[in-house]
Amino acid sequence: MPKLTNEKLAAVFEDVNALANGELLFEKGLLTLGSFKPVAFIFEGAPLNWEQDPLNNRSWQWRLNWLSFIPYLIALHRKSNDNEVLDLARTSIESWLDSYLETNSDYPFEFIWHDHATALRAEQLVLLSYYCREYAPEWAKQNTEFLEYLARAVVVHGEWLAQDDFYSEHTNHGLEQARVLLFIGTLFDWIEQAGEWQSIALQRITSELEFAFTDEGVHVENSPAYHVFVFKVFIGIIKDYHPDVLGDLAVQFEQFSAKALNFITHILRPDGKLPPVGDTEQLPTTDAYQEMFGHTVEYQHFLYAISLGKQGEVPAVLNRVYPMSGYAIFRDRWPAKEHYSKAFHIIAKVGCSSQYHHQQDEGHISLYGGGEDWLIDSGLYNYINKDPIRKYMRSRAGHNVPMVSHASYAKDFNHRLSSWQIEDYSEVAVNPHLSMKIEVLLPVVHTRLIDFDRQAKVVEVEDSVVADDGQLRDITLQWHFPHDKTITIDENRVAVTSPTGNQLKIDFIGEVPSNLSVATGQKEDRVFSCISYHANKVETSKLLRVVFKNRAELKVVTRFIFQITNENIAPSLEPAIDGSQPLGIMLQRWQESGQSLHTVVLGSGNANLELAKWHREEGFGYVSSLVNDAQQCKAIRKRVGKHYLASWLNCHSLDVIDTSPIAFNKHPLQCIEGVSLLIITKSGFKEEDLGGVVLGTLPLIVERMTNSGHIWISPRLPEHVKEHCEYWATQYKLTISYVTGLE
Repeated sequence: MPKLTNEKLAAVFEDVNALANGELLFEKGLLTLGSFKPVAFIFEGAPLNWEQDPLNNRSWQWRLNWLSFIPYLIALHRKSNDNEVLDLARTSIESWLDSYLETNSDYPFEFIWHDHATALRAEQLVLLSYYCREYAPEWAKQNTEFLEYLARAVVVHGEWLAQDDFYSEHTNHGLEQARVLLFIGTLFDWIEQAGEWQSIALQRITSELEFAFTDEGVHVENSPAYHVFVFKVFIGIIKDYHPDVLGDLAVQFEQFSAKALNFITHILRPDGKLPPVGDTEQLPTTDAYQEMFGHTVEYQHFLYAISLGKQGEVPAVLNRVYPMSGYAIFRDRWPAKEHYSKAFHIIAKVGCSSQYHHQQDEGHISLYGGGEDWLIDSGLYNYINKDPIRKYMRSRAGHNVPMVSHASYAKDFNHRLSSWQIEDYSEVAVNPHLSMKIEVLLPVVHTRLIDFDRQAKVVEVEDSVVADDGQLRDITLQWHFPHDKTITIDENRVAVTSPTGNQLKIDFIGEVPSNLSVATGQKEDRVFSCISYHANKVETSKLLRVVFKNRAELKVVTRFIFQITNENIAPSLEPAIDGSQPLGIMLQRWQESGQSLHTVVLGSGNANLELAKWHREEGFGYVSSLVNDAQQCKAIRKRVGKHYLASWLNCHSLDVIDTSPIAFNKHPLQCIEGVSLLIITKSGFKEEDLGGVVLGTLPLIVERMTNSGHIWISPRLPEHVKEHCEYWATQYKLTISYVTGLE
């Protein structure tokens, strides 16, 4: 049996939920699809009603018709070896195939030949076929006619998936169609169409990859959850197929994959969950990245975020802005594990990048701090577009964006894709800010500035709303809060208090609101304020409405002043050192200075890879890495090679001899000239050797530095080593800075 199929089946065998659902289905006749409650699975010889809708939910119908319960029965048979389990799988599949295999796209029920359901159903048919032949050979011999039927059905599904007019181009559905078509074409290589299917699938996967992520490594379907999902699909494809099959696809994936993983690191909340931005459930994600990225610093940063500070390395950068992708993410710190959930985390969703999974959230702000939510998004709820709650979730009413009378979205959706921009931003640690311009509501121009003072725990949002038609408008700022918050209005000042003791004061500067009010929940089909943390579930929330009536224009600053109790404040990860800055911030400053660089790194830490990447992106300069021995050089070369950075880094072994005094090979230092930046880390040398190495190398390096050279040193260096670095920096009149994230 092919390795690929065996791995997929192994995952089913290990899925305890699949086994439990299989037992429930086989023993009690109850069918559990996804997170939905169990439903009676009535099937006693008569055809199953595949078009039923017991829960009034399209997602349930979709899961039923792609046969998502087949892995349950595979898992149960693997454990029990009861062939009646496979009999149930056979009769169920025969029921579907007998009813629909010969139909076409004119069939009125949506999920028979649904783009995504067809792909996933084909995959289930293949897996069951291979499972029966490998793990139930006696049953397979007795059911050869059924297995031949399965094979014919797989061919029919492959023909559907190969059709150009059935392919949902540049969507996650289209990616899944191409993935499964490649799967079928590879496994069914004995059929005439197999080679053609492989070729079509690879062309489509390549096109999907080029479209799916921006150059910043962010998925375009407006949802952190779909970013994770599609990223994992591509990882699966790269892992499942030999490079001879994939061609240049693996190289293309490598060029942005580290950035995609980095986005997950920053978008994850301090409680370890994905934020309910766009069509996203507020749930933890899983680590599917170690095998492919475990050797990278990006993975170590991701591991720190997903483990809530228990594992991995502290990310070098606090704040990230993605001007092409329409996201900004600010934090006050990366705390230690004991206080990780207490950090501040601000997300701005500036604009949409494609039509799929879009919500009217241009300019939205979510804010988490002191261990709890404050400003919240609306979430997913479901995919039933006629549902009033779903309508609310997707609309401007469900987000922290202004409501403006006498203004509306353009009928052409493409207008939204080009009607927002990030005009200015700063990712500096102390006081990051963001300025956006949004013109999605015709004829209104909305500018929103966000400023975060992380020390004072103050967020200022400046909103400007103007139009050139002379129309007077009612403009309502909306701020949604969780239901557990108490909102008190005293004239034009608002207080928001939490059961935890944390408090928030809200002031309005520049203009006086006409009215302040609070709304919550829903009344019949009218939804005022609610949130969906999990699919198909909804909770009431609270909406603070700040109304400005009959305005030709508006400019107002909303100041959020947080008062967090001592027990809910996250302390710094390590004692602060005056002037210290994260590596990412310092590199940004170098970029702004426009200096050409020859960088020398003394040590084998994170700085080597980060500097090599930076030089590649800037297109000039290179890194000379000085390390303890040849083995470390080999490891560094391998690491940078995986990122296609070999041209940007030279590694030299000092061949340190552990004697007194320390002896080392001085020849590499003779080759170094015109050094603009020297970085000294704690990693790569024995603790007892580090002082001697710095003492011996530093005088030889600083005399080869440019007059405007800088020295960056790790705050984790021993005090006597720091003093030595400061002495030589003073002697040569070089600038010295403490920089975190070098290790």
